Amino acid sequence: MKLISFLALAGAALFLLPVVATAQANASVEAVPCPLALRWEGEEEGNTFDCSAVVVPENHEEPGDRTVELIVMRLKATTLSPMPDPLVYLSGGPGASALHEVTSNKILYDNLQQIRARRDVLFYDQRGTGHSQLLTCGPFFAAAGVVGELYPQVDIATLEAALETAPSAFTLITCAAGLQAAGVDLSQYNSVASAHDIAAIVAALGYRDEYNLYGTSYGTRLALNAMRSTPDNIRSVVLDGTVTPDTPNNAWTVAKMQEHYDGVFAECDRNAFCSSNFPDLRNRFIAVLSDLNDDPLVLDPPLVPFTMLRPFVGGTIDQIDPAFFAIFGKLNNDMLRGGYSIFLPQLVAALEARNEEDVRVILGSAAAQPLPEAQPVATAENALEADDAFIAPALDLLLALATRQDGNGEQTLSDELVDLVVGDLFARLEGGESQATVIKSLVEFGSIPLGGTNREALSQYVVNHVSPERSDTAAAFIAAMSRQEVRDTMWAIQDVAEVMSGYGERSGVGIAMGQMFAVNCAEDIALVPEQVSINYRDASPYPGLIVQSVQTYSRYRTACQFFPAPFSAEEMMSPVVSDIPALIFQSALDTQTPLSLGRGERASHGVAQRRPCDCGPQRRRLRRGHRRVLY
Repeated sequence: MKLISFLALAGAALFLLPVVATAQANASVEAVPCPLALRWEGEEEGNTFDCSAVVVPENHEEPGDRTVELIVMRLKATTLSPMPDPLVYLSGGPGASALHEVTSNKILYDNLQQIRARRDVLFYDQRGTGHSQLLTCGPFFAAAGVVGELYPQVDIATLEAALETAPSAFTLITCAAGLQAAGVDLSQYNSVASAHDIAAIVAALGYRDEYNLYGTSYGTRLALNAMRSTPDNIRSVVLDGTVTPDTPNNAWTVAKMQEHYDGVFAECDRNAFCSSNFPDLRNRFIAVLSDLNDDPLVLDPPLVPFTMLRPFVGGTIDQIDPAFFAIFGKLNNDMLRGGYSIFLPQLVAALEARNEEDVRVILGSAAAQPLPEAQPVATAENALEADDAFIAPALDLLLALATRQDGNGEQTLSDELVDLVVGDLFARLEGGESQATVIKSLVEFGSIPLGGTNREALSQYVVNHVSPERSDTAAAFIAAMSRQEVRDTMWAIQDVAEVMSGYGERSGVGIAMGQMFAVNCAEDIALVPEQVSINYRDASPYPGLIVQSVQTYSRYRTACQFFPAPFSAEEMMSPVVSDIPALIFQSALDTQTPLSLGRGERASHGVAQRRPCDCGPQRRRLRRGHRRVLY
């Protein structure tokens, strides 16, 4: 696969953000053990791949005391004479972990082997994600019951006013306050800062010439910002599932599913069998949605759908309404060759006739497979009753952590320290100490890694928060640690912190919530009024086909008032103009980054064709969903 196509990017007005000449000079690099294992056949750490910690200023323009440690995994080229320009993979989200993607997704790993045959491929966790000083909101979710005491800089009257209009924004507001109270400059967690990180990483690892970028989903927006902010050594760019800087992506999420269905109907129109047997399918689907919006088709007994659909609907389907087709589209987006969209024409015909029997046949009626038993939350006879509902979740978490069983048998110094601290917190609760005081200590513990690999931060926490009878042991553990063991301890604390949020913010398909909202607020949500979402929803031809409500977008905008706003709309949302060769992959069935976002003729919307391409198709209409490289 060649990285270069002859599709250049052009557009209307361009605001050039300054390139920081000192970014590379301020970076340092250290070889580290990889935090995640690359288990694929033939891989051997230190031989075929390795990892590094690249330390960069939190603020590239005004380097100060605060730094960010970026963890990079390098997959070495399989040739003995590699090209000098590596490829840097940029994950999506924002907030996803590239290291987790390459170590858990074999298809992604396999798809990049053709590139690796000629050059090194770099995967790095962007600042605030994965193992790069994860901006998890977990500790601050636990702080919900003590927000007034922990964060005096938050005006309680303002917070209460926000809660009246957007109660669900409370945790995000608390997260923003907590991260900033911990010293994090959230104005530096955005695509511009990350673009400078990329240049710093490449230079720190010894690559002296050009490099290439492969962005997926949000990673395409980061790549485009790099083309604008740090273009000097970028040789070529691949944009896979493009999100242009000028796209009001979050506002459009309300009804982006419409282009997925447009793509299905266009495929049907081009197919002789489909178009002859299911003519005018688009308008018939619109009529069916309108009918289901007024009168959903109730399924009694509930329908047990085919295996792939079950996790999306919670096991069974009680009724078919327009909301079902948002779920159906999401399923197809995640599958090869359009997934089950091939059954959509038959499903529309069955719903027109309100033929429940045919609906059951089309969607499947096999017996449900038994679900795995949920693991019980650890309990203890002396569990404490929370003083109020806000504190209860944090106490439940602390109880579970204190009574967990370590199945590994052998514990490291990092494990010993984390267990000692958690046990001390629980002992303080049992001893009758104020719940609010103990929760504050728990929040402070979860916030330690925000300062990077810092032994002194661990020691200071012990002095300030660990009981005297355990502090000497904790201090001895810290003193005996190597620098890598200090780093491992930070990662172990982050494992605890992400549990506080109730879902993985680093592992699985998790997203670092603090990073996601720092980026989205700065570059999108705070710059795009609610009316844009309303207009987009109202313009959709498909009644009731809503992925995210306008009210949800409004709540996000409320939360964004508590995140920094470092850019104007002109600075961040202007189209990108560049002569750097770029290849755009966009799918007709993509529900997250629709086909229209990659169209070169949209000169006023971020990317545009500058000159004709004489090398074949400029874009490939792919019959699958989001992010080609992952499938």
